[in-house]
Amino acid sequence: MPTEIKANCSDPILADEEDSGIDNESGASSTQSLTESILQHVYENGRRYHAKSVGRYHMPSDEKEQDRLDLHHHNILQLLGGRLTMAPFEHDPNMVLDCGTGTGIWALDFADCYPASTVVGIDLAPIQPNYVYPNVKFELDDLEMDWTFNYQFDLIHSRNMATSIKNWPRYFEQMYDFANAGGYVELTEHDMNAFRCDDGTMPEDSAYGRWLKPTTAAMKKAGLSPYQTLKDYTTLLEDAGFEIVQTLEYKVPCGGWPKGKKEKYLGFCWAEDLKTGFESYSKALLVNGGGLAPQEADDLIAECLKTLAERKQHVYYYTWHIVARKPL
Repeated sequence: MPTEIKANCSDPILADEEDSGIDNESGASSTQSLTESILQHVYENGRRYHAKSVGRYHMPSDEKEQDRLDLHHHNILQLLGGRLTMAPFEHDPNMVLDCGTGTGIWALDFADCYPASTVVGIDLAPIQPNYVYPNVKFELDDLEMDWTFNYQFDLIHSRNMATSIKNWPRYFEQMYDFANAGGYVELTEHDMNAFRCDDGTMPEDSAYGRWLKPTTAAMKKAGLSPYQTLKDYTTLLEDAGFEIVQTLEYKVPCGGWPKGKKEKYLGFCWAEDLKTGFESYSKALLVNGGGLAPQEADDLIAECLKTLAERKQHVYYYTWHIVARKPL
């Protein structure tokens, strides 16, 4: 089946010319088991990281990051028109897997909206709630180890795993192996190749670009794949055996600079995400692998936050949502 790309990116995002202010408000696991050290943490650079994540996942797991992850879930729902899934199910899928579940918010929302489904959320860090719906369970594991589930899934959900997965072909092959025939995979990732601008307001020496370049270089050094494109993801899914059902591409504005109520609200939502997201994505990478001193990393992040608040640079990046199906 040929790849179908549906994009909402043909038109530029218009800036609000009247806006020049500064935003000051704005059960037993069926997978590989972990050791008793699952509750241990590492504290560095003013943030808390889960001990099992060191060398595998470079973002913090503290309360500040958990709040950002929940806000990020809201922001993705804004892009998808409030839908938790874009897969064309005629009835509640039986078994659902949420890869890198984080706080578990997507898994909990899905289980609430689809009560006939059983949702399994997998993550390295134990930051999920203890009291959940009866059709939800959370398991602690590394998704890059061999999957040993004793059941198949009708839907496998994966969101923003570019900061986690090193072997994407193997990741998608395991999805294929554990998906039922006719089952769906949904993938949400964003473009880390560049910040973009349609009206020339972003200078060549923008803080955004000066932050992104060393951050993605450090990701690459850590064995991650920050430079993958929408085509790369769809090709990898097809190589694993999936058929691409739908691809969606969104322009996500950095800050509340766009014209129009809906677009401006979206920009402000993502600005709130970025207020802690710049540090979450890059602090450990820049200091531990990027060769920057902690103060140098802080200064670069502070420049990005200042630029974000000023709303003078009309910058956006792409977010992609892909629906693929395992053939019958």
